Amino acid sequence: MKGKYTSNTGRVIRNVLPFCFVTLFLFSAQPAEGQLFKKIFKKKKAKTEKVKAPKNDGIDDALQLPLADIATADNEHNRNAFLGIPIGIKADRFEKLLLEKGFTEQKHEGPQTAKSYIYEGNVYEAPSKVTLIVSEQTARVYAVDVEDQAIYSSEQEVVKRFKAVKAQLVKEYGTGFVDNQGEAYCIQSRLGTVTLHYERGSMMNNFQLGMVFDDAKAYKMAYGEMEDKSYEALPRTIENGLAAACSHTDIVGLAVSMLQARTQAKATALLKSYEYTVGKATPKLLPATFKMGDYQVTVAGAMRKRNVTSLVITANDDIEAVRHDLQTNGFETTDQNSWRQGKTTCALATDKQGWLIMSVKSY
Repeated sequence: MKGKYTSNTGRVIRNVLPFCFVTLFLFSAQPAEGQLFKKIFKKKKAKTEKVKAPKNDGIDDALQLPLADIATADNEHNRNAFLGIPIGIKADRFEKLLLEKGFTEQKHEGPQTAKSYIYEGNVYEAPSKVTLIVSEQTARVYAVDVEDQAIYSSEQEVVKRFKAVKAQLVKEYGTGFVDNQGEAYCIQSRLGTVTLHYERGSMMNNFQLGMVFDDAKAYKMAYGEMEDKSYEALPRTIENGLAAACSHTDIVGLAVSMLQARTQAKATALLKSYEYTVGKATPKLLPATFKMGDYQVTVAGAMRKRNVTSLVITANDDIEAVRHDLQTNGFETTDQNSWRQGKTTCALATDKQGWLIMSVKSY
C-alpha cells in the first residue's frame, strides 16, 4: 500500500501537504485494533490546486522498464508496473499509455486549477477507478490507486473477488503475505509493493475492494518531498537499483487477532488464513511457522484448557516497523520495549542473532 504501507506493507499510507490524495473509502467506526487498517489504506486526494512547473530530475522515461527480470535487467531503470506501464514515469506519459489501453479520463464538474489524473476502465476484469499519485516537484507517478467500482453486499462476495484478484497478482508480481488481520494481501518485491485490500462501507452491510501499486525508487524520491510523514511508510534502502528485501509482516495484527480468537480451533484457523504452517498442538502449546524467502517467523502460543493465553513470536523482523505497528494499533509505551493497550501487554526484545522476540499477553 504493510501502503504498503506499513505493516510492511511497505506500504502506501498517507496525509501529506505536497501531494494529492484520492477519495477516501467510507469507513465504519472501528475499535482501536482496527485503526491500523485506516491508516494503512488512507488514500490520497486528487490534485486540485495549481503548483509550480515540475523540476527536471534527469530521468529518461524512455529507458524505464516495466517488471524486467532483476537477474538480467539494468535495475537502475527497472520499475514496478501497473498493467505493463512502468511506475515512476511522468504523469502525462503514464496517462497517454493508460488511454491507449482503453481507459477514459474521469470528467469533473466545476473549475479546476490542476489536473487530477483520475481514470475509468477495467482492471483485472472489473470496472475500476484508477488514480495516479503524483509527485508535485517532479510530476512523476510514484503510486497507482485502484478502486473496484462494484459494491459487494456481503463479506463472502468481496472475499471471492479478493481471492480471484490475489491469484492474478501473485502470478504477475510474486508471493506475498496476509496483512491487516486477513483483510489485505501485500506483495513486496525488490521493485515495489502491491497491496490488495477490502473494507466495509459506512452502512455496515456493503464492502469495497481496492489495490495500491507503488515503485520503490519513485516512492523514495517522493518521500523526500513530503512535509508530513506521520502515516507514511519509511522508504526502503535502494542499492544497485533494487529495494531491500521484505523484512516485516503483520505479526502485530496476527498476535492481536490470535488473543481475540482465544480458542485453539479459532486460533488455528486464523494461522492458516495467514498462510502459516501449523505444527502439532499439545495441551500447552500451539506452534506455527511462516517463511517467505529469507524472512521467517515462529509462533508459540501458550495454551490452557484449549484457549490461547499468551504468545511468543520470534522473527527476523524490523523492530522499528513492529513498534510503528504497535503504536498505530493503539498500544502505548514509555520505553519503546514495553507496550500496553487495555488488558493486552507486549514486550519486545532481541536475541543474540538480532532476531525480534515479541511476547504478547492479555490479562
